[in-house]
Amino acid sequence: QQIPPDNLEQMKFSAIIVHALFAGAGATSTRSGGLGKRRKLGAKGGKTQKPEISGGWNTSPVPIAGIDNSVRLLKREGIIDAIPSSLCENQGKNVILVIGDGMGWEMIRAGAVAKQVVSELKSMGVDISTGASGALAAQAKAAFAGRTLSDYYTEGKGSGLSFQELSEFHVVTTSIPFIGEPNDGNHYGPARSFIGDVGNHENGMGELILGPDGKPLVFDPRDIFKGGNMVLWDDVRGGTHPWDANYFVEMNDYPTDPGFDPEFILQHAIDSANSASSYANGHKTGVNMMGVDLYEQPLRSILQEAMTCGRVMTSVPILHATPAAFITHTNNRNNGHQLQDGYRETKPTFALGTCASRYQPSDDLKQAMEPGGHLSSEFTFLHQDPAVLAEDFFTPLENLDPDDGKKVLACFGGEYSSNGNDNLPYRGLDGGYTERWCSKGIVGKDEDDVAIGVTPNSTICDHWPKEELKNIPKMHENTKAALDFLGKDDDGFFLMIEQGDIDWAAHANHMDDLLGAMFDIDDVVQEVKDWIAANGGYEKNALYVTADHDHYLTLLSHFPEAVANLIIDGKAKDITPENNSNVNAWSAAVGAGRHEDDSQSQTEHLEDFSTWTEEDIQRVAHFFGPRGSGGNGWGSHSSRPVVIYSEGDDGCLEALVGKGYRVLGTEVAGSPGKIDQVHVNACMMKQLFAL
Repeated sequence: QQIPPDNLEQMKFSAIIVHALFAGAGATSTRSGGLGKRRKLGAKGGKTQKPEISGGWNTSPVPIAGIDNSVRLLKREGIIDAIPSSLCENQGKNVILVIGDGMGWEMIRAGAVAKQVVSELKSMGVDISTGASGALAAQAKAAFAGRTLSDYYTEGKGSGLSFQELSEFHVVTTSIPFIGEPNDGNHYGPARSFIGDVGNHENGMGELILGPDGKPLVFDPRDIFKGGNMVLWDDVRGGTHPWDANYFVEMNDYPTDPGFDPEFILQHAIDSANSASSYANGHKTGVNMMGVDLYEQPLRSILQEAMTCGRVMTSVPILHATPAAFITHTNNRNNGHQLQDGYRETKPTFALGTCASRYQPSDDLKQAMEPGGHLSSEFTFLHQDPAVLAEDFFTPLENLDPDDGKKVLACFGGEYSSNGNDNLPYRGLDGGYTERWCSKGIVGKDEDDVAIGVTPNSTICDHWPKEELKNIPKMHENTKAALDFLGKDDDGFFLMIEQGDIDWAAHANHMDDLLGAMFDIDDVVQEVKDWIAANGGYEKNALYVTADHDHYLTLLSHFPEAVANLIIDGKAKDITPENNSNVNAWSAAVGAGRHEDDSQSQTEHLEDFSTWTEEDIQRVAHFFGPRGSGGNGWGSHSSRPVVIYSEGDDGCLEALVGKGYRVLGTEVAGSPGKIDQVHVNACMMKQLFAL
């Protein structure tokens, strides 16, 4: 949900959808869709081969073959017998979607293992905040000596977190359309539609891109390496699963399979905007785009469909990429007025998050919700207030009922916080909200002003003013408030909850923040599960927990022992090395023209801009980026598939494993053993509307 920290505006907008959302993040400078040469793929060790990409320059006098939707997909695959004349004919289940922004399989494993380590240490009497000494410390370290990932899990569903107890588990591809030329260094997919670069115009305001014959381009469903317009997953280059053994072999044996390319997942990644759009409306669109198709025409989201039939959406964060994809229609996630217009038109029933910058409802709309304003009879507007404690924050909702047309907007941070925070508070490995490493690396340059490396520069800081923590409900408390309010709706509801700090932490290569965010989403899902158990179970509710994209994280085998030792020593924050930089290594390398330098592999270029030492990597037992890139040698999304845990889905996702889908009426091949994000939308629609 954010992009590399080059333009250090770095906003972590806690959009929260349910507050859950907590935090979306980031500036999008490297996803601007600019034309340029791409980095070549290949393993570490020298020049790499350059696969040719044609750009999909196929043309036709009639560019669109037809428009698909999730209901037609379900009918085509035999999951439903007929298409109803209206979505409102039947009342289905409540549908709750929890998205961990950037929560790839390895992030989940890190959280699951760390939670179990923390629980075991607590049972031994170790104080997680301050550690242990003397005989207790020796006993605890002896208990974890030689503890490895194999003592927990090394593949598949795993265990340790609340959502890993859900009955269904699948791998999900995050494939994206690819129009025109790649970005410099293949850094994210191009932010381009069939009308051109999305940063140059508003929705639909431009000429169609024409081919050499003067005819409009037509979407080609093949992979980009075969002349098409899709960045499809490749089991050979990237592995059959996110836990593929090739990612975990030591450098001396690397890689084990001849076709495996450790740099494959660095290329043309999805962003949070177009990823969330796939979940929201079941359609593929380009980077930075949400709620519109590849011709920038608006698409209805599951949230909007739910509201049409009397159901409510819950949580849409306040207008950062993931939540905004459920309520807005824009070709550019940075277009503030289109985002705010989308909120004004959709008026979701419950929205909670930070209200800062352009990623929030407009000031005039918020003023209209204040007592005496023309929207005050419809909306209850809550915001952070030093006079209101967290336990009293949601008291005004006790007598409100969405069946009476009542709606809620809740704002934190921004102008409501003393330091203008753009995200909600998050904790670290030790469970606390203070004392973490804040890093702002210094990019070194040569006499020609070309970047040549990065020097770490870290200080101890607090993430949020201590005195304000008492005024802000915890993420799971926000979730409970949303469920209690929406649960009053007789027609049922759709709720999307996002934990966005996972993504923020991974962009910063910050494991301390990442583990705290994983603990938060664990608490959120437990809150949802408890609510479901008390409100009809999975016969009346469907729960989906997934991610919008992956990050390139790898745990070393001794990660459990490393986590335990740091906690025992009272140095939990050091699970993120002091040598961290919070500088995006590939963005810095591309700025220095390294993507055009074939004398080194991409991995070797990344290592030149990383700042961790080998000692750091061994002490914290993990690294970001491909093996050999230096520990903090990435800081961006990857194209590796994510996973989804679900219950109450009644076999819909399982029936779509390996199936394809349509983009602009043309059939895109499925990936063996996997589903795609558009299939998740289809199954949520099936449950919500009892199709």
